[in-house]
Amino acid sequence: MTIDEVSTFPTGMPALTADRRLLRNDVFEVLLTRILNGGFVPGERLKDAELTSWLRVSRTPVREALSRLVTLGLVKTAPNRFTCVAPLVSAEIAGAVMVLRRLYPDAIAEALRLRTDGDELELRLVAGRLERDEGVSPIETFQRVLLIALASIDNQVLAEAIETVHLRVLRYLYLTPGAQHILCRERVLDFARAVASGDDAAVRTVETVLDDVAAVIGDVTPAASPGAAAAAAAAVAPVGAVVRGVTPMAAAG
Repeated sequence: MTIDEVSTFPTGMPALTADRRLLRNDVFEVLLTRILNGGFVPGERLKDAELTSWLRVSRTPVREALSRLVTLGLVKTAPNRFTCVAPLVSAEIAGAVMVLRRLYPDAIAEALRLRTDGDELELRLVAGRLERDEGVSPIETFQRVLLIALASIDNQVLAEAIETVHLRVLRYLYLTPGAQHILCRERVLDFARAVASGDDAAVRTVETVLDDVAAVIGDVTPAASPGAAAAAAAAVAPVGAVVRGVTPMAAAG
């Protein structure tokens, strides 16, 4: 399933595949998209019964999707009490930015080396769609380009570690009016074309994006304040868990 397919769902009920192997991924993609774009607002309660009725699926794929979203820091839960969309906390975003400053450059550099003709074609199609259609979200396109790039690298531990952190930053860019200019149409087009052509400018672009996010949230450096330092540690913890091959929830259990 792609973001394009999610965006075509009717308001009332998304048409999910009946294939058991894909169902949990479909549910995850639908919930992720609504959380990223504000369809489910920060702090909103997520109730199993309402989600299963809306999606017309059993509770198992919904709970599996929610568990994955908890691991990604996009959903908060207290067993037998509540499950809700995680709030946007600037200090946590600062921590995520710190982590991504260490991870993004290596991942993008590797993607530039390993990109295939198929990757290049897909990236140019994505860029062309953004250029032609004013209704296409630059932030969504940036996310798509990152997905293509990360899928192409050999170091999938690095790719998974980035996924564990960067969706928090993307949600911040989606939902914060003062930050939406960071991924403007022109910058995202340049990024997509640079990745497609193997241009090192793509690495500089992701570094500049992270610098701009830090500036918008007050140029918070995780070491500069206790709250930011704690947020940085929280952001790093899931990355370590992914590197060890254990999710935080599995470790807790």
